[in-house]
Amino acid sequence: MTAKIIRKSKITIRPRKTSRLVATKPGCAPLKAAYAQAEALKPKSWREIQDIFLRGMEGFDKNISTGVADMGDLQNGKGDFFNDLLALVLENCAGVQLYSRGGVPGLIFPKHNLDVTFPSTGAIEFILEAKAVGTPKHPGSPKQDAIGRAGSADLDKRVKEIGFKTIDLKAEYARILTATGESPTTISGDLSTWLHSVKPRSYVFVAARVISDNDRDRVIRFADVANQVSDAVGIFCFRPVSDDKPTKYRAETVSPHVAIERVLFRACQELTAAKNVRV
Repeated sequence: MTAKIIRKSKITIRPRKTSRLVATKPGCAPLKAAYAQAEALKPKSWREIQDIFLRGMEGFDKNISTGVADMGDLQNGKGDFFNDLLALVLENCAGVQLYSRGGVPGLIFPKHNLDVTFPSTGAIEFILEAKAVGTPKHPGSPKQDAIGRAGSADLDKRVKEIGFKTIDLKAEYARILTATGESPTTISGDLSTWLHSVKPRSYVFVAARVISDNDRDRVIRFADVANQVSDAVGIFCFRPVSDDKPTKYRAETVSPHVAIERVLFRACQELTAAKNVRV
C-alpha cells in the first residue's frame, strides 16, 4: 500500500509505519531484527511472538547496559518496538489497516498525536497506547542497583498521562455526537462507567521489566487503576532469570484479567466489529 497523508483542519492521517528510530539506530538493531522475525510469521496472537519479544529485549537491554545504545534509544526504542509488535498482531488478527493520526483535538487540549488508531476517516473508534518500562543498570545510572530500575517506578506518571488523554478524547467524541444530533450517554456520578460507555475505545498495553514479586504486583495495581479510565489494560511482565544475569529474561505470570494475550484478543474482536460495521 502506498502511504497517503490526508490533511484536514491540520489533522494528519497516514497508514501506521514502523519506528524510524528502531530501523536506523545501531543500538536498536536487536529490536529491528526481532520485528522482522515477527513480521515474517504474520502473527495473530501475542503467544506467537512472546519469545521473539523477549529475545529482542535481551539484545536491546544488553546494548543499554553496555552503553552501545544511547539515551534516545532508551527513551523511545523499546516503546516503539512494543507498539509496532502490538499493531502488527492486531492488523493480522482483525484484517485491518491501522492508522496514525496527528493533531487530533480533544475537548480541552487542541491536539493529540496518536500512533495507532482506526479507522482512517471520520471519528476515531479505536486507540492503542503502548508503554515499555523498566531498565537494566547502564552507564547513565551508576548508582542504580545491579539488577536495574523497577518497572513500576515510572508508571504513576504514565498512567496519569494516558488517563487524561483518554478522558479528553472521549469527552470530545461525546461533544461531536451531540453537535450532530445524536445522544451520547450522560455522565453520571460514576465517571468510569461513563468512560467505558463511549468511544473511542481505548486499549492500553504495558510491557514491564520487573525485578521482584512486589514490583510485578505494583505493575498490576497500576494496570487496575488505568483500567478505570481506559476500556482495557493488558500487561506483559518479564524478569531477569537471576541477579547475575540482568539482561536474560523469563516471562512472569500475571492476573488473567490483565494478561496481554487475553486483552489483545479482546482488542482484536473490537477492531473486527468496527471493521464489519463499516463494510
